[in-house]
Amino acid sequence: MQQLANKILTLLEQDLDQGGQLLFSRYYKPLVVFADSYVTDPNISEDLVQDVFYHFIKNKTWRKIQSGVLSTYLFRSVRNACINYLTQQKIVISEMDILRFDAIEEIAPTVDNELIEKLMQALEQLPERSGLVVRKIVLESKKYKEVAEELQISVNTVKSLLTAGLKRLREWFPKEFLTLLIMAK
Repeated sequence: MQQLANKILTLLEQDLDQGGQLLFSRYYKPLVVFADSYVTDPNISEDLVQDVFYHFIKNKTWRKIQSGVLSTYLFRSVRNACINYLTQQKIVISEMDILRFDAIEEIAPTVDNELIEKLMQALEQLPERSGLVVRKIVLESKKYKEVAEELQISVNTVKSLLTAGLKRLREWFPKEFLTLLIMAK
């Protein structure tokens, strides 16, 4: 991981376009997933991450940091951008949210694009209804009752479909499951 950070910073110094492309390809998706755990709106998450990248390159921040802290710096910057956004929108952040955000921030740098892609592919492989319920409850943070009303099924059916879907995901991602679940919420 540090070798890649070193390569990114070196490339930014030598060729801003290539360095920017490598920075983007390594960090964009994980940072968007991370931001979405705060703001729960993919479009806003993408905007916030793009703003962080823009300022990182425009202000030549990459010249001031060492490779060992690149990942930490980017995730902390996105976290701060999200909290600023939520504050501007007058969205109240509970103590439980702050604890969850801290846990996510600790785990997030270990999640890479490949893992995110595998999770999305796995969700597609779940039975249709089970995959839909997992997406709505885990990724969209909807309540069981909301999902039951949307899909016109009982709350117990929602719980059963969620349990089955999560069980399947645990089988496919035994080591990474907790990380994925925390990142997704």
